[in-house]
Amino acid sequence: MVTPLSAVPEQRELSTGLIIAGAYADKVRKTLFAQLKDLVKQDKEFAREVARATAELNVVLYNILVNELRVDKGDVVRARISYVVEPSKRVKWLYETLRLEVFKRVPDENVARVVSRMVSEKLTQILESFRRAPAEVEAAVRAFEAPEEEERAPLPPPTPPTPPPAPPVAVVEDVVSHIGSADLIGETVEGGYLIKFASKEGASMGLASVSPSGDEVVVDAVVIYGDKCFRYIVRSKGRREDYEKNPEKVLSDMKKVKPFEISKEQALSLVREKMQSLV
Repeated sequence: MVTPLSAVPEQRELSTGLIIAGAYADKVRKTLFAQLKDLVKQDKEFAREVARATAELNVVLYNILVNELRVDKGDVVRARISYVVEPSKRVKWLYETLRLEVFKRVPDENVARVVSRMVSEKLTQILESFRRAPAEVEAAVRAFEAPEEEERAPLPPPTPPTPPPAPPVAVVEDVVSHIGSADLIGETVEGGYLIKFASKEGASMGLASVSPSGDEVVVDAVVIYGDKCFRYIVRSKGRREDYEKNPEKVLSDMKKVKPFEISKEQALSLVREKMQSLV
């Protein structure tokens, strides 16, 4: 049974899981809407409050992660925070419960450079110190190891690589120009819309979600073109209703940004995730 909004506030927790910093805001939005999906279905206007709360938390996290901690988009982060849905239908973040974890990414070229230097310049010295005093050297290694209880905790997965450079503008425009139609297929639990792409021959080419975010909308599009897959994320001034009347507006939005290439597996996973968000 779905708990009505007027009931006594129940404390919930939002966790982004381990994710690259450049994608935390999108994960916060999707997670909160997923957690409050049943309440949004009861009251479609509540979707606006969920969008507002998402934007509020993302601004706080941005100031901490980017302005203070100076994390890079490729660094791995995890944010956890509790919240309640008040009887007045307002999402209240319990900021005193906010917990952040940051795993700094070391660029591959830096790692390779250090490995090469150590092997060529200091390997002999390291091995000699180990030969002379193995117990003392090993003690330093053991001191660095995590305690037993930490060893049992799951380790963060390998940090995803930084997305490859975006294709030149000419290529971007060419990909979008191959989309023959953009058709509205339904409303999402986030209070936005889902728009399907088809080629001029009628073949499916992916889809886009349009989600309200304050006085803007967020267009998140996945395009499958031949053996290449691209993702476009763009913020645009306007109302979600503009896309209901003219779904092809997403195409002009997409031409304003450079996409990044993703794998076929990632593209299909995103498409499935978006389809599951349909009301």
